[in-house]
Amino acid sequence: MTPSAWTTTLSDDQATRALGAQVAQVVGEGEVLGLCGPLAAGKTTFCQGLARGLGVPEEVAVRSPTFTLCNEYSGRLPIFHLDLYRLGSEDEAEVLGFRERVGTVGVSVVEWADLFPDLFPLHTVWIQLEHLGARRQVTIWPGNSHLAAILPTLSLPNPGGHEPWTEQSRPMPWECSP
Repeated sequence: MTPSAWTTTLSDDQATRALGAQVAQVVGEGEVLGLCGPLAAGKTTFCQGLARGLGVPEEVAVRSPTFTLCNEYSGRLPIFHLDLYRLGSEDEAEVLGFRERVGTVGVSVVEWADLFPDLFPLHTVWIQLEHLGARRQVTIWPGNSHLAAILPTLSLPNPGGHEPWTEQSRPMPWECSP
């Protein structure tokens, strides 16, 4: 059975950050967001909006954790921003304590999550960002998360910043051919 997903198109980085900020308003303790997509698709940009929405001050830079593997931010909930891009295997992630950290406290946001999908808890919300010309397509698989009911009601504050959400059946990001 192909899982249900919600898709919208965003106009730019500002709309991507706005979506992150909207998601921040509905995430809770132990939430896991698995971010997928090619280089420069907006994974870190989404996390910047999420961090601001969770109360991380503007003067705190939210950067890609590609080389640090994990950046931590303090907000309404602690944010653990991880990146799997440089890891060679699930075993490497295990040695670094991935399972002990992700989904236990705060909000875990993991870039390149589709590289090792078996590491993630069942309640993970999967978010794929893709280039669509000058725009960006976002697909979210809420799974059994409480976000399944909330997602279609999220709207962005800038008019024209996104298209309405549409529900469709789509394979998970790691099931798609490159």
